[in-house]
Amino acid sequence: PKDTKPSTQPSGGRPSPFTAAAEHPVTASLVVEHTGILPGGRTRIGVRFVLKEGWHIYAEEPGDAGLPTRVAWSLSDGLRAGDLVWPPHEQFVDPGNIRTFGYDSEVVLWSLLTADTDLEPGGTLPLHAEVEWLACRDVCIPGSAILRGELPVVGEPAPPSGDASRFPRAA
Repeated sequence: PKDTKPSTQPSGGRPSPFTAAAEHPVTASLVVEHTGILPGGRTRIGVRFVLKEGWHIYAEEPGDAGLPTRVAWSLSDGLRAGDLVWPPHEQFVDPGNIRTFGYDSEVVLWSLLTADTDLEPGGTLPLHAEVEWLACRDVCIPGSAILRGELPVVGEPAPPSGDASRFPRAA
């Protein structure tokens, strides 16, 4: 992912709680539940975040501090994404006894993807997500990524993808 490199010394000479890192502690990737989609069909699309040990990102409601993780879908004509689904979060106590809510280790934030009924099998549909997050441990590092993929339009039900198990069983 592309990470931002903010200044570690804001104006006024005070140290910033934000810092740059040589290697970002979070990776983000696009995942889909099925290897294709039928015209009029549905599948799940998500962003998988993998975090280095000790780091966390924030939930939709981050708590006393932090910033919510953001996923903005940009899809081709013929596809619609539902609201982002946030799995149950954990509570963290950040320095200064600040209570925050988010995720560590790994999480998939996902949406239900619906295809129009008039799509023609044989083509592919581009998938695009702009993602932003704030990763924190003893410092906080903002990160962002532009994720791209494709989803084939198929004429018969598509098998699960290699990432299907990353989505919750009952959605």
